[in-house]
Amino acid sequence: MMKDPKKRTKIEAQAERLVKKGKFGEAIRKYQELLTGNEQDVQLKNIIGDLYVKSGQKDKAVEEFKKIAEYYEDKGLHSKSIAIYKKINKINPNDLPSAQKLADYYKNQGFTSEAKKAYLNLANIRSKNGQNQEAIQSYEKVLDLDPQDTNSRMSLAEIYQKEKMNDQALEELNKVAESKISQNDLKEAEKVLGQAKKLKEDHPRTLANLMELLKKQNKRKEASSLLDEILKKDKNNLKALYLLGNFYLEDKDYRKAGETFSKILSLQPKEVNAKVKLGKIYIQQQKFNQAYELFEPLVEALLRKRRVKQAIGLLGLILSSKKPHLPTLEKLSSVYKLQQKTEDLVLAYKVLIKEYENRNFKERLYSVLEDLVRLRPEEEDYYSQYKKLKKELGKPEEKEERGWEKKEEKKEEKKEGKEERGKEAPSDEEKTQQIDSFLKKADLYVEQGLIRNAKRILENLRLEYPDDPRINQKLAEIKDIVSEVKDEEIPEQLKRVKKRETQLFGKEGSAENQEREEEGSEEKLTSADIFAETDIIPMVSQEEGEKKYYDLGNKIEEEQEAIQATLNYQKRGDTTIVEKPLQDILSEFREALEEKVDKEDYESRYNLGIAFLEQELPDEAIEEFKLAAKDEKLTVESYSLVSFCYRQKKEFKEALKWMEKAMELASENSNQIFALKYELGALYEDMDEKEKALKLFKEVKKWNPDYRDVDQKIKALEKNK
Repeated sequence: MMKDPKKRTKIEAQAERLVKKGKFGEAIRKYQELLTGNEQDVQLKNIIGDLYVKSGQKDKAVEEFKKIAEYYEDKGLHSKSIAIYKKINKINPNDLPSAQKLADYYKNQGFTSEAKKAYLNLANIRSKNGQNQEAIQSYEKVLDLDPQDTNSRMSLAEIYQKEKMNDQALEELNKVAESKISQNDLKEAEKVLGQAKKLKEDHPRTLANLMELLKKQNKRKEASSLLDEILKKDKNNLKALYLLGNFYLEDKDYRKAGETFSKILSLQPKEVNAKVKLGKIYIQQQKFNQAYELFEPLVEALLRKRRVKQAIGLLGLILSSKKPHLPTLEKLSSVYKLQQKTEDLVLAYKVLIKEYENRNFKERLYSVLEDLVRLRPEEEDYYSQYKKLKKELGKPEEKEERGWEKKEEKKEEKKEGKEERGKEAPSDEEKTQQIDSFLKKADLYVEQGLIRNAKRILENLRLEYPDDPRINQKLAEIKDIVSEVKDEEIPEQLKRVKKRETQLFGKEGSAENQEREEEGSEEKLTSADIFAETDIIPMVSQEEGEKKYYDLGNKIEEEQEAIQATLNYQKRGDTTIVEKPLQDILSEFREALEEKVDKEDYESRYNLGIAFLEQELPDEAIEEFKLAAKDEKLTVESYSLVSFCYRQKKEFKEALKWMEKAMELASENSNQIFALKYELGALYEDMDEKEKALKLFKEVKKWNPDYRDVDQKIKALEKNK
């Protein structure tokens, strides 16, 4: 330990003279005498490391510089760590641990191009050294940073082949081919797909890309021959049959397309996608009875699974032809009636009335009118028509029939009164069911890695039922869970959650019952269940005798293409959105959202905001919450979350503005206002306005002493007064 300043100065002078004379070894020993074990050693070690380099002792130089880099890492001085690792890399490019550290630092600090170069360097060295598994990891890092780097993809595919990982190699080759096709570099795409075909002749993604390539080259005969070649070897190859069926559909050869999808169904009777395709072909051919016969079992299966919207969507495909099909209209009406969708049922009945009148189906017309006068007792036209037909059919008169409207009104009033009373004081059983439902919903979000969504559900539930121990227990269980969902997986996770929510929390029945029914269902429904054609409602125009339907044909086509794309991804093994920078993913996802999701689907916007918040993307979350706030039911909560996002960004003035907006809309003395007061208190705490924070926390504690960690908050603030 060198404590004497005069002695230290003397040794420094001696060391400098030795350096000037080129006596680096002796100079190093002098500088080592000055080491004390404290912070000033960093500068000395730097000098010692440089002297080792000058004396040709590179290994010892690297050893010294690593100690300095580790010191900077411990202190959190990342830019200085990068500088030292760059120095090491220059001295010895083959020091792979240091090269890995440098690459990781570049990536974490946002230096994308430098990180890519560093990972490429690592990948090349490891590949030359036969370290294939390590090289794979490095190339994957490169592609995370630049998904369009086809050269790295080809190198990665080559290593996969060396390691006999042919499935992975095929995926990389196909990604390169798809990139080349999109750039219209068809010759290069053909070479790459040739390699892929050699690895596995009937790989579905390769076949699909070969078909796309041949179509772009206007080689439709070659495309057809390719499929014929595969089918000659295996006439029951489902993948090839699907491609052939789609090929015929593109050519509008509905006869051959129908034969192909019929063959698929003969091989696999429960292939839902083939049934939908064949049904659409029948619709194009105006063979509505055949389409209905094909769809009707699917509709029943969907209804058993409580997937009402999808069932309606299938029927809507037939009605989208704009030509009324009586069995479909009747089935649609029965679905609306069963689900108590009164408004939709009335619209469907209006179309049925015209059809029954045209066909002189008086008994059926009577049945519809009988329902309509119950549903719409105030509309005299239905009642008059009903009375007239009743008399014509010789139906017996009922007592007090003229008082129908009043009786119905009284029934409605009585029903409404019961509903209101039920809302004011739900039974214990209803409370338990509601809590169970939300706890299961929270579990679903946890299962998908969307932890903040789950916490938000539970916090809101605790506001309504503060005394239920299960809610607090569940919150405690997930308190320390950290989401492992990758940024690029957000959209896919939300899609899965949405789908699963529909399955588990349908309008009727418990989640357990639904799961049991799904397991025992005759039809196995795949991703082709996800139909978006659920808004096709038959309408009657105001002009007498003129029938029309909402024309959603284009939307149907787009959504069916989306369904097919989903199936293609599944066949390829592509079930998540990957290989793109986060900003590109978010941008593309938003574009897809604008195209496919109604701008007024505020719940989806809200959930997306929560997911972005979970991934620490406050700017993106703010945009979604502002959109969600347009729904009055979500306004207060959305404003609160916008405020929370600004808090995360340390933009406290903006956070305060949005919190105040939320509090203006919340009801006085409601659970919601106290939850907001807690959030406002936390905001003041961050702003170091402790008195304001303490006052609000005390108000919250007075309302509910067990609310979150309010007691600890108060104690901490009072202690630091």
